[in-house]
This record gives sequence, C-alpha cells and structure tokens, in this order.
Amino acid sequence: MQERVAIDIGTTSLTAFRRAALPAHNASIIGHPIFETLPISAKDAASAGSDMQRVGFVWPRTVERDKEFQDAYGVRWMETDENFAPYEHPLEHAEWKALNRHPRPVLPTQIQYPDPTSATVTILDPPCYGLLDTCFMLRNGWQFMVDITDNYRTANALLDWALEVISEAYLTAITALPDDPGIIVYGDDLGFESGMYLSDLDFRTFLFPRLQTLFARIRKKTNALICFHSCGAISSIIGDIAELGVDILNLDFYAKNVVLGDVRKKLSSRVILHAPVNAAAIGRAVMSNNKASLALLTVDIALSMPSIGGPTDNVAAADEAADTMRGVAFMRAFSSDDLKQIREFGPIKSTIERAARAARDLDIPTISGAGIEFRGIPPGKEPEFHAASSPSSRAILN
Repeated sequence: MQERVAIDIGTTSLTAFRRAALPAHNASIIGHPIFETLPISAKDAASAGSDMQRVGFVWPRTVERDKEFQDAYGVRWMETDENFAPYEHPLEHAEWKALNRHPRPVLPTQIQYPDPTSATVTILDPPCYGLLDTCFMLRNGWQFMVDITDNYRTANALLDWALEVISEAYLTAITALPDDPGIIVYGDDLGFESGMYLSDLDFRTFLFPRLQTLFARIRKKTNALICFHSCGAISSIIGDIAELGVDILNLDFYAKNVVLGDVRKKLSSRVILHAPVNAAAIGRAVMSNNKASLALLTVDIALSMPSIGGPTDNVAAADEAADTMRGVAFMRAFSSDDLKQIREFGPIKSTIERAARAARDLDIPTISGAGIEFRGIPPGKEPEFHAASSPSSRAILN
C-alpha cells in the first residue's frame, strides 16, 4: 500500500488556480476555457508543494471576457455570481437524425509541454468535457434526461457523437506530447449534492459501455494511470466505476452518502483516492489553531490511503490558495510510520503539532506563470500511437 501522501496542486481543472487566486500570474493563456484556470510551470507547482506537473491544451486569453460568450461547441454561456453557466443549447430542439451532423469543436492549437528537467509526474488536464456534461450542454440537461426516458434514439445519437469528439480530443492531446503522461484525468459530473442525474440503470445502459470504449482507446494509446472525476452523490455506482479499471478516483465527499470510510472499503487497495481530504480546510484549521478539526482531518488522511492530497476543487481566491498550500504542507509532513500509527492508535498530538508547525511556517510562494513551454499542434494531425514511456507513475506515487 502507498504510505506517503503524494500531492497534486496547481495542475488540472481539479486542482489548478483560477485568475483571482494568482494576482501575479500573466493570464494571457488559460488552462480551462470556462473556469479560466491558469497553467503554471513544473517549478511553480513544486514550490506550491506539488508532486505533479501539468500538461495539456491551453487557450489564449488576450482580452477581458464578455459577460456572455459562445464556446467551441456552439453553446452560449452567461456569467452568474462570478461563474459561467450555459443558457443556450444548440441542439436543444434538434431531431435525432441531425445530431451527428453537428460540427465538431475545433481543438486548441497549443499545448503545454512537460519540463524535462523535473522529476514530477505529468498529469494531463482534461482536453474536453465528459460524456454527460457534453450532452447536457448541447441538448439542455432537462431535455437530455427526457430523451433518456422517452427518446432513446436521440440519447444514443448524441452520446455517440460525444464519444467520438472526446476520443479525438484525448488521442490528439496525448499524441502531441513528447512522452506518455503519467496520469490522465477524465471528468464528468454525474450528480448533484443529493442525488444522481440518471438512475443507476440508465448509467449502466447509456454511459458505462461508452466509458468502457473510451478508456479502452486511451489504454491502447498509453500506459498512463486514469483518474476518474465526478461531483455529486454517486455512491451507488462507485462499484461500477471501479469495474472500469480506473486507477484514481476523485469524488465529492461533501455529497450525500459519499462517506470516505465507506468508499475506501468498496475499493481495491490499488485504487488511489484523489483529494479526499480538504487541504484548504486543513490550512484554515492550522491558522486558527483548531486542534479538534486537525485531529479529525488527520485521521481522515490516514484512513484514505492510498491517496493524493490537494484541493477538493480548483482554487478561486488568493486566501484560499494560501490555505491550500498550508494544507498540503501539513500532509507532506507525515511519514509512512506516522500514518501507520495514526491508523492504529488514532490522532497523535506530537505528530499533528509537528505537521501544523510545518504548515504555519510555510513561506507562501509567488507564482508568476513564467517558465512554461507551449508548443503548437499541427492542424489536421491524426493521432498516432507511440510507445508508452512513463510506466513508473505508480512507483513515484508509492
């Protein structure tokens, strides 16, 4: 079993910093077109405490974005409460025969390259939305859920379109890199805080087979570990997701019935939990000297193993960034023996105090966005298979 807490902070849409969180960053290039997360270098990620470095598509951001805009899929977005939400869906009223004629999105023309001088694990930022997210955006979530129930031909046609678009995006991103990434992130929000969007049966009927196909295509291309992300109360299908053979799970432990101890028991000891404990909450507890919270969070860290520590979502504000970096410094302070003793005996005061000092004394780094290598992607380049070259990712995490 993995006995150290590897750290992922500042990399993908799961853990990256948004523009407001890094005021010193040159934000002309972004890592996610909606969240506006910021790509940072391997050196900057390491200074924040990360064992990972980002690779993946990037998008230009040369002017201040309007309150409304249209994305590459033809979906229109509107700003609400400092976030963007889709409000106009190009296929909401389309007949099923027209769905496969919807134009595919144009992929980005630049990709962030890995830093060859860094020993950190490369992690591929999702190059596109997931299956259900794509269908919800194009069709409107309510309409697509009606399709699942009453109009299965439409649901299947749109899911097939999404599968091909997603496959192309992943294979193009992987091909454009000089070597296999160590970890590939696939994200798809399958539920909300109190339940799932689809029934378990509909998930198994419509999504599960296509996820099998997508992951088979990715695995044919690369030896990378696959990290599966979903928000929402999806405890009833965690076993199904595990059957897909994913290596890492990033779940919403604030959602109904998604309980850390229960999830860990359902999974093989080889499955790694990604950010099961809120690093920002740890940082806040350290700075407020909340010893009770630190004791509880420490036990969660020990019981979650094997795990990767980090923020539970991308980081939206500067104070949250500082708390998160202190939280990961706290996690990094635990040795293998520390974690074993905490699992056996519960929270140990001296161990927790030592970790808290490491977090409290952390010199919060300035992250500027310098030192990143971007390269162009040749237009029309077909994905080619290349030899897997990063078989040691799991070893690095162990």
